[in-house]
Amino acid sequence: MRTLAVLSITCIALVLGSCTREDTDSAARQAGRNTEKLKEDAETAARKAGKTAHELAIESEVAAKKAARALDEMGKEARKGWNEAQREKPEKSTK
Repeated sequence: MRTLAVLSITCIALVLGSCTREDTDSAARQAGRNTEKLKEDAETAARKAGKTAHELAIESEVAAKKAARALDEMGKEARKGWNEAQREKPEKSTK
């Protein structure tokens, strides 16, 4: 009787184990697909972020060059004003 009970418990355990194994395998496969999809999405997002950062860097470089040119021009104008003031100062003092 004990042997029959042990044998029937073993058979039931094997049957239940084999039923859930297929579900577990399909769930693992699905999880693997989800992981691959997430990895592809992350790579796509990283690529887009890199492109945007590159474009922003180029635009910043162009803006910095324009600002540098404007500052150079303002510096030249300031120097001209300084020189004019120096020339006018002796004329005012001699009058």
